[in-house]
Amino acid sequence: MPAHRLDILDVFAEAPLAGNQLAVVRNASQLTTERMQAMALEMNYSETTFVVSESSGRARVRIFTPTQELPFAGHPTLGTAWLLSRQQDPFTLELDAGDVRVDFEDGLAWMSPPPIELHETHSPRTIAKALGIDPADIDGRFAPQRGSVGIEFLFVGLRSVSVLENLEMTLDRFRGLPCFALFAFATTSEAEIADYRARMFFESGGLREDPATGSANSIFAAYLTQSHGPDLSVVVDQGVEMGRPSRIYLEARGGEIRVGGKVQSVVTGEWTLEG
Repeated sequence: MPAHRLDILDVFAEAPLAGNQLAVVRNASQLTTERMQAMALEMNYSETTFVVSESSGRARVRIFTPTQELPFAGHPTLGTAWLLSRQQDPFTLELDAGDVRVDFEDGLAWMSPPPIELHETHSPRTIAKALGIDPADIDGRFAPQRGSVGIEFLFVGLRSVSVLENLEMTLDRFRGLPCFALFAFATTSEAEIADYRARMFFESGGLREDPATGSANSIFAAYLTQSHGPDLSVVVDQGVEMGRPSRIYLEARGGEIRVGGKVQSVVTGEWTLEG
């Protein structure tokens, strides 16, 4: 069996030891799906990517959480393209959701996500009850709404950053929501660099919180155009409550969405387990 290079990256991280951790396994063409899934569980990060093949400017990549394969996910796409490209424009990942292009500008990696869909809205009172909060804690400027980009999320605006920070999610509460994953957000004060603070919860071998979610933020950009207009440029901070501060840059121009962030290399080694 060929050796598998293993890289650990921090994605959407302004500095090392922040952002969302990603494991990238290369030379993975001979690995079975079952083996990839077991290796992803061994790493136990939100996602691990497996590089099945590489060529000039392109790579076939598969994405796994500890419990399942995903057709698309944001920070694995950004981080893997950053690693394989050596930041040379552009680089395309061939994912189950389709081809995703990543560009590099002024120290940021920018991802153009697959097609985004916004779905039905939900009653703020119903969502507040499921979350165990007062209906007045839902921000009335934003309707709770589902959206998808290969993965589905429920977007819920909260009245303040304080309400967001104190949101107590349990598995029972999460399972009472009409979603695969919850993206809760609040508008920040003018004194902060970011325009929004966010938290994202999902189920994968139990309830998990994600420090940075490129797929959810892709949809979030489209969601915000409903109130901001078709063109926007905003910054989102996520993972603060987890001690893994992440910064995600969002742009929308004429219906085109881009999601950007910095990537940091943390560990480079070799996967030595055989069989």
